[in-house]
Parts: sequence; structure tokens; C-alpha cells
Amino acid sequence: MADNPSLQRPNPEAAAAMARHVEAIRRVKVNHDYAYDSGALLTGKLGFMASECDMVLDVGQSTRERFDLFERDRIETMEINVGDPLADIIDDICAPGRLRPDRYDGIVCLSVLEHVYDPFAAIREIHRLLQPGGYLLLHLPFLFRYHAPADLRFTDGYRFSRDGMAWMLRDFSEVTLYSIRGPWSSIFNLHKGWKNGIEKRFGMSPARWLDRLAMRFRRRPTSDLQVSGYYAWARK
Repeated sequence: MADNPSLQRPNPEAAAAMARHVEAIRRVKVNHDYAYDSGALLTGKLGFMASECDMVLDVGQSTRERFDLFERDRIETMEINVGDPLADIIDDICAPGRLRPDRYDGIVCLSVLEHVYDPFAAIREIHRLLQPGGYLLLHLPFLFRYHAPADLRFTDGYRFSRDGMAWMLRDFSEVTLYSIRGPWSSIFNLHKGWKNGIEKRFGMSPARWLDRLAMRFRRRPTSDLQVSGYYAWARK
């Protein structure tokens, strides 16, 4: 037992910190409409950025499959390593000191922050680089397999639930999370063969039917928050 009995009394600062976390979670919206059609979500959000944003930053060159949506002088790419194709900016999104605040009115960061050493610092920098009213399109995995290469040219350190993403994005004024897959298909997707074999060949329809059938005949898992990951659409 602690020598100081006062340490066993509630700490108002701790209670206030927990209340802030809960409030961040409650204000986030979760949308399941695109759980089995991420392609439509990406096309819609990236298309919006391409038409409405004057300058977009693509962190990790994650728009490469839809890069033709953008006019070339209205998007810049960033990588931490020199690679092919060569990014416009070689820098660390956790500490991009050479870029001025409010440079962009749109930032895309898909499947990147699980690989950085400090995702919370990266989000702070993304917030700094965005103009007021600017948009962020983010993706992070939740129930997903480890996927760093053996040579560790990039690492794989983090997973985020709804609650973690809500806290990460607490400084944004509007946040909607879009789930990916459902409770049972997320379990199957932990095995590489599911995505590379089944979904690559048949799309997301098997995942949809798996979740429907499993939820009909088995009661667990039932949480609609047990998903492969989330896309986030947030506004500064």
C-alpha cells in the first residue's frame, strides 16, 4: 500500500484527461456503408480533393493507383526514402521541418502511419501543414497481420481501434471513420492468402457474405467495431 494515503484518492486531472478521451470518441462518426467497397470510397474522396483542393500532399505516394485524378501541379508526393518513382519531397512526416505551416488544403496518408516511429507526432505535423478548413484522408489498420519486410526497410509498429483513432484526430473539427470488412472477414483477412487469393480474385463480395452468414448462425464476435481497419475523413 502507498505510504501516502492521498495517492489513493481520485486525481481530478486524471479524471479530466479520461473525460477528454471519451468526448473525442463520442464525437467521431463511424460509417459502415463502404465496408466492402473501399474502392468507391477512395475514388469519391480523392476525386473531391482533386477538384476542390488547390494543393494536396500525398504522404507515402498512396494515391499512385488514382494519381491521374489530379492535375500534376496541384499535388506533391512525400517519401522518407529515395525510391522509384522519386517523390517530390524526401522527408520524415514525423518531423518535416522544411515545410511551412498551412501549405496544403488536402493531405492523403494511406497505410503509412502504422509504419512510422511516432504516428502521433506525424498527425501533429499533418495538422500543422493543413490550412484551416483543409481535408485529411487517412487509413490505418486495426485487425491486420504484421507486414514489415525482413530487411526492415520499413517497420510495422502500430494498430488503431476506433478509440485510438478518435484520440489521434482529436484536434480536427470533423471526423468520420469508414470501417473496412466486418467481424468475421477481418479474422480471415489476418491470413495473407485471404486477401491475395480470395479477395484478389473475387473482390470483397466473399467478405460480405462471410460476415452475413456467420452473424446469422453464430452470435460471436458481434461487435461492429471489430474490423480490419478504418479510413478517416477529417477536416481541420
